[in-house]
Amino acid sequence: MAVTDSVDPGAAPALVETIQNIEAGDVLVVNGDTRTWDITDVVERAIEDPTDDRESKRVLRLNSRSAVFGLVLVRYPDHHEVSLYALESPDWTEDGRVFDVDDVEVLDQRVPWVVVSGGPAEKYHFPDPQAAAYGEAAPACGAGNRGSTYRITRCNAVVPAYSGCKDCLRHAKPVTLQPVQCPDCSKHICQGILQRTEPAAIDGLSITCPQCGFDGTVEVAFEN
Repeated sequence: MAVTDSVDPGAAPALVETIQNIEAGDVLVVNGDTRTWDITDVVERAIEDPTDDRESKRVLRLNSRSAVFGLVLVRYPDHHEVSLYALESPDWTEDGRVFDVDDVEVLDQRVPWVVVSGGPAEKYHFPDPQAAAYGEAAPACGAGNRGSTYRITRCNAVVPAYSGCKDCLRHAKPVTLQPVQCPDCSKHICQGILQRTEPAAIDGLSITCPQCGFDGTVEVAFEN
């Protein structure tokens, strides 16, 4: 994470809008860092001092294990500035520093549970940390089940009322593939769920139809 002694003015409009819409309870990734931050507090304050060029500021309290950072959005008459302050950090090289902020990603916590199977009696849900805590299930990311392999069997559109496994939310987002048919004879070829996949990177699916022999690439569509 790059460190700076002064904040670069003129934050990008998209970054400003993202920070303005963040609320307590959201989960963030800042600058693509390995840490996943919980937003525990949001404070907005107008600055009415006529000698101060600032108009207002929005401060977010970020928590990740033993680290506490502050993400600050400052509004000026003609631009915004964004900075990240290390308030408490187990890494002494970070403590008290101010960092540049280039990107903020708000993780989607409204992710459907995915049922995966690792055997006749083993079924695990994603993301379901509550069930994992009681020994009834484990996240699809494999946390606590190192070395085991699972296959996804179905997707349940169930939205948990609590934050899911952070590793699942960040790295193992499931994407539902709409049914694929042969373009020549309309035979159903496949459907299912792709995991850890970026849909925008997929241009098509290479298939060989067992019914008519079509061999080529077909377009694929994903459910939102």
